[in-house]
Amino acid sequence: MKELHKTLIFAAVAVVLTGAAVLKLPDRTGTSAAFNDQGKPFFPDFKDPFACTELEVVDYDPSTATTTRFEVKQKDGKWVIPSHHDYPADAKDRLAKTASGVMDLTKDTIRSDRVEDQEGLGVLDPLDEKSSTLKGRGKRVTLRDPSEKVLADFIIGKEVRESKESQDRSGPKQRYVRVPNQKRTYGVNINVDLSTRFADWIETNLLKIDTTKIRKVLFDNYKIDLDRRALLRGEKLTLERDSASGPWKLSVELPKDQELNSEKISGLVSALGDLKIVGVRPKPPGLSNDLKSSNPEFAQSVAAQRSLQSKGFFYVKGDGPGELFAMQGDVIVSTDEGVVYTLRFGEVDFATGAELSAGSEEKEGEEKAQDKTKKAQGGTESRYLMVTVAFDPTLIPEPPKEKAPEGPLTIPENPFQLAPDDPKRVAEEKAEKEKADREKADQEKKIADGKKRVEELSNRFANWYYVTPGDSYRSIALDRAALLRAKSEKPAGGSPEMPNFPGASGFPQGMPNFTHP
Repeated sequence: MKELHKTLIFAAVAVVLTGAAVLKLPDRTGTSAAFNDQGKPFFPDFKDPFACTELEVVDYDPSTATTTRFEVKQKDGKWVIPSHHDYPADAKDRLAKTASGVMDLTKDTIRSDRVEDQEGLGVLDPLDEKSSTLKGRGKRVTLRDPSEKVLADFIIGKEVRESKESQDRSGPKQRYVRVPNQKRTYGVNINVDLSTRFADWIETNLLKIDTTKIRKVLFDNYKIDLDRRALLRGEKLTLERDSASGPWKLSVELPKDQELNSEKISGLVSALGDLKIVGVRPKPPGLSNDLKSSNPEFAQSVAAQRSLQSKGFFYVKGDGPGELFAMQGDVIVSTDEGVVYTLRFGEVDFATGAELSAGSEEKEGEEKAQDKTKKAQGGTESRYLMVTVAFDPTLIPEPPKEKAPEGPLTIPENPFQLAPDDPKRVAEEKAEKEKADREKADQEKKIADGKKRVEELSNRFANWYYVTPGDSYRSIALDRAALLRAKSEKPAGGSPEMPNFPGASGFPQGMPNFTHP
């Protein structure tokens, strides 16, 4: 009996110990609060969107096995785009909005804990240099504060593919998301605008010109023939109008059977008002500083010459002041604010993506010519443009003057003429003086505003070569054939064909010795 009693006691103790052991075993089902983080925020410590002063997006192109990096950050008190030569960015509001969206990201669904699944889900780190896998790399997004502390860091992969029934449901699409150096991959409803388009972060309107203010456009249609090393002088034509609603007039007498092509002129004005920036390239520092002065003397260094020539611009210094020439001539636009824009159109370029917006390392000679041919097969046609501005106070209209009476001036005898100290006469003279003072002050303000605007534009344009659409070039750089049409001719649709541009396998090493045929 005693033995049976002992046996029962040992059995009971064993059961209790077994139960305790079971209770202490770790939960491998994924349902514990510590392990199941579904529905929780990705970055709980990131609570202030304005703390973010830097956004970096890294993408991977498997076809070329290269990564592209797009950055926006605050630098020396200014918002710039480091991936595009520190070009100024209008980024504060957009970056704060993007940061707010990232703060709200939650781990909506758990999709995988297997490292082996990451390639198929597209969440491999594009910055992982150890991996030899070209496929399955995602887009890595990193946000930092002024101290370079990481506020958020995650990799966006492919779109989550659900069953047919789930795909038919309305609602946001999920994407696979993984935090670097973590195994788990989530399905996340991403409604954040993580644009890496250069145009989405800058003021794309290049000239910021009020087209109603345009009064004169001068077309200097010279060309540069690199094969002949010659400057081919062309016809200079000027379009003018007295007011925003006034008719345009050409500087040359029109043939009896021709008239101004109003559609082309309308297209010209629209193109000037909406001239877009699609890419930027930095100028050499010395060249940039010289361009800010009212009477520029361009740097004569080899680097400056090479920089200019690679974009289709040539500085020629003779006995007197030097002169800047562009591959496809100049267009000079004058406004009644006193602002004079000089648009110099240079070399044609073909590129896409980051190569279009930021450029790549310069290639010389035959290698560069071959590269251009490759670009032409699938790239977007664009044109290098250099812009300078000057101030001309004579363009600001003077206050209207009262017309003098016609015919001989006679002074009638008037016994009732007001005395010099008569209150009515004093009031009239005071009103006339106040009117003259207001008009003078208004004129002085217009001159001051015009000078200020030119200074602001000069600082904006001085450091950069711009890349603009080829269609804009063709709408702005007009010659006689484009400006005139037969009186009986109906407006033709479509854009004119691209003219043949002079070209060469490479650029001259020194400054060109232009001849003047």
